[in-house]
Amino acid sequence: MEDKIALIGMMGCGKSVVGKKIAQILGFEYVDLDEKFEKSYGSIERYFEKYGEDKFRTLESDLLERYSKTDRIVLSTGGGIIERPKNREILKTMHTFYLEADPEALWNRVKNSSRPLVKIGKNAFLSRFEKRKPLYEIYETIHTGSLEIDHVTAIIVRKFTKSRQIDELDSYQKVMIFHNVEIERSDLCLVSKTVKKIWNTEGTEVDDGEEFKSIASAQKMWELFLEKGLSRSSKITAIGGGTVTDAIGFVATTYMRGMNFELYPTTLLGMVDAAIGGKFAINFNGVKNLVGTFGKPDVFIDTVYALSLDDERFKEGIVESAKIGAVYDEKLFQYMEDNLGKIIAKNLDVVDEVIKTAVKDKLDVILKDPHDQNLRHILNFGHTIGHAIESASNNSISHGHAVAIGMIVESEKFSPQVHERIKNLITSLGFNPEKDEDLTRWILSDKKKVGNAVVIPVIEKIGNSHLEKIGIEILSDH
Repeated sequence: MEDKIALIGMMGCGKSVVGKKIAQILGFEYVDLDEKFEKSYGSIERYFEKYGEDKFRTLESDLLERYSKTDRIVLSTGGGIIERPKNREILKTMHTFYLEADPEALWNRVKNSSRPLVKIGKNAFLSRFEKRKPLYEIYETIHTGSLEIDHVTAIIVRKFTKSRQIDELDSYQKVMIFHNVEIERSDLCLVSKTVKKIWNTEGTEVDDGEEFKSIASAQKMWELFLEKGLSRSSKITAIGGGTVTDAIGFVATTYMRGMNFELYPTTLLGMVDAAIGGKFAINFNGVKNLVGTFGKPDVFIDTVYALSLDDERFKEGIVESAKIGAVYDEKLFQYMEDNLGKIIAKNLDVVDEVIKTAVKDKLDVILKDPHDQNLRHILNFGHTIGHAIESASNNSISHGHAVAIGMIVESEKFSPQVHERIKNLITSLGFNPEKDEDLTRWILSDKKKVGNAVVIPVIEKIGNSHLEKIGIEILSDH
């Protein structure tokens, strides 16, 4: 049972697509029992017509029994697999999850297919669902309702993955990286709306997204702290993506001149960048991160949370990890180049390694320049152009996407010797520069501006960079 997963549920509940994703994440073999049947015996539809359901079920049972003995496997089963007692006993020897969904929604997904159960009509389909439902519910139920495929996948992986500590770093600040380790909670837990929806985490719900990084939201948080009677000795917990940890960090470091707080980043970008290093900011007058503070919270990273991200948002975190490698750690950048396919597929072992190394690298840089006076500016690679793109788009272009474009543009202009490697990695993620735009107004508001110049990281070779002052007129010629 240790390394065997089976997915059950009615046709249309997502077993196949979820099963494939779980197998990629865990590095397991994936087997779709219906596909295996058709490979050996031909179309299920025609087999039903020729030999009947009973004979089909017998052969299906044989396949289940055979593959249930395979180690490191994820099985997607047919909807009727649980009707036979023998099959139910076999499924009890595996980590079996029932993907529950509304039967009307299921019918709408499958009604145009040619499967035998669909051919007998909607009423028969719904009747069969009611018959099977108590048998499905013998096993652990995942309520898929309003969840996306990536959410369902991450929930199952988290339930399957054993608790373990991956690393604990304590240089500039304490960072623990782990899977499924319970951490003692604080006086007030603030949870992003998205995290609440996916993980049903206890705590006070807060908005997420760039809109949350505003004076208005900060004021609401200060009022909440006052209402709860929090003091400087109180501790709060912030659980969410980078915008949530950034905004709540700003609020916590300004309330009563600073209070105790800890962060649980739940996005890859938050894990490798936003929550690390103790810089917190909100946007003001349309300018990104214009008003900010410093703090030093403990950070707790459960890497499994990042698996719930859709592909676009997950890739934004890959961009930030690649940035750290490009300016500071050639081995990390090379590792990401060599394993990019596995990273994109969210292979958990590879993702763990990227997060652990990127966090360690960022903490190394910050320890040498905790107040962001010189060396730490190398971590702004791609961000001068990136922040300007974000602001010019009124945040319709996400942070990670904008920084990806910024890395391509800045490397082409100022680090041409490494441009091709950076461009190849970034474009492999699907990020490409689009239309030209005058970004002067936004660059003029950049907090890194010195007179008519901005301090820009220049990369001599991957993993080795220095800082140069670049004239704004050159930068804005995008």
